[in-house]
Amino acid sequence: MSSVPAGYNERLFAGRGLRSWLHNARFHWFRGVVDRLSIRGERVLEIGCFDAKLIDWLPGKPVHYVGVDANWEKGLDLARRRYAGDPGVVLIEAASPDFAAVDAGGFDLGVSMETLEHVPPEQVAGYLDRLANDVAGYLVITVPNEKGPVFAAKWLAKKLLYRDAEHYSLAEFANALLGRMARVGRNQHKGFDYADLIEQVQARCDVLLVEAIPFRRLPLALAFGVGIVARTRRA
Repeated sequence: MSSVPAGYNERLFAGRGLRSWLHNARFHWFRGVVDRLSIRGERVLEIGCFDAKLIDWLPGKPVHYVGVDANWEKGLDLARRRYAGDPGVVLIEAASPDFAAVDAGGFDLGVSMETLEHVPPEQVAGYLDRLANDVAGYLVITVPNEKGPVFAAKWLAKKLLYRDAEHYSLAEFANALLGRMARVGRNQHKGFDYADLIEQVQARCDVLLVEAIPFRRLPLALAFGVGIVARTRRA
């Protein structure tokens, strides 16, 4: 079995640097939402689960957890090792929303954290449909802010500090800075528009909260990430 690329979790989640603090912020925000809304999360469906670390951020071990992930970074292999033999944890490797049926309507919490920006745009609706149809309860989704001044600051940091910035033409950079995302070519984070995703969630569910991450009282335009909380119409 192949291993996780060296340093993936360590690079993004470990240590005391700004990058790891910002990546961990989504989980702190998630737990805050769970506590504020008294979400029990006993039966959980997670899209883009990576190594299923979300389980550690729930109020308690769920009775039934289904994690779906493409396993491109081999995080699912970590989850398989950790939860081997645990009948309450089901892990599904899938790269499209057409994965095998999993208890439609039987989940009380659906989660997708920092995943939908990586999904090909034509597949996003399918994943949202699965969440809306399979969950009778809450949806909690987080995505990055990839437009406006926050985009520019993040891009410059990646370019200068981490050497892993996405390529933008001058026109694309200007359009992303101005929030004209339809004029930016899509490639995972590149060209992703959280406002478009919010509209897609609203078309399927009742949106309860849209908050900035990590500081939820900031305007979304100044947020590193965006958190969306909704109730499905099956609830």
